[in-house]
Amino acid sequence: MLKIFFQIQAQHKGCIPRKGPLIVAANHFSYMDPVALQAMFPRRIAFMMTERYYEGRGKLLFQILHCICVKEKGSNTTALRQGLEVLKKSDVLGIFPEGGVSREGQLQQGNPGIGFLAIKSGAPVIPAFISGTYKALPKGAKIPKISRIKIIFGKPLIFQQVGEREKKKGMEEITQTIMEHIEKLPFFDRQTE
Repeated sequence: MLKIFFQIQAQHKGCIPRKGPLIVAANHFSYMDPVALQAMFPRRIAFMMTERYYEGRGKLLFQILHCICVKEKGSNTTALRQGLEVLKKSDVLGIFPEGGVSREGQLQQGNPGIGFLAIKSGAPVIPAFISGTYKALPKGAKIPKISRIKIIFGKPLIFQQVGEREKKKGMEEITQTIMEHIEKLPFFDRQTE
């Protein structure tokens, strides 16, 4: 359906490792993003998602899809532990580092949880930029509009372990690096066309 109605396409899928633990980190401009990302990704993704949606009507479906509930307030040690478990099994963990859907369709600041998971697991991070979903279904819209959806994948980012003292600073720096790579993908892609 995504191919028929939204002409969805993905670029640079060859960058995605077919085996081993992997984190995929993408921008989040629409509720369609997880569906679009999974549709074009060659491996099953276990997504981290905010409790606001996880605890709703679709909870059973989200549990079947192995989604991980992230609290909006308070400690998220359980969610982080579950994310590390996914990676220990050499599976794929999907994260939208912005923490929620952007109302304006612009990249927001990333949350340091992704930096923690990258440091702690040592798993490569694949940055991804999703375009077209904001036009198709922006936050607050009920009915999707026809729009072309495109996902651009970047090369795997690998981060070195840091000591306990540098961990907080390291998490913030890694998060910033990941967000910068996501932001650059559409511009880099235009230069290579």
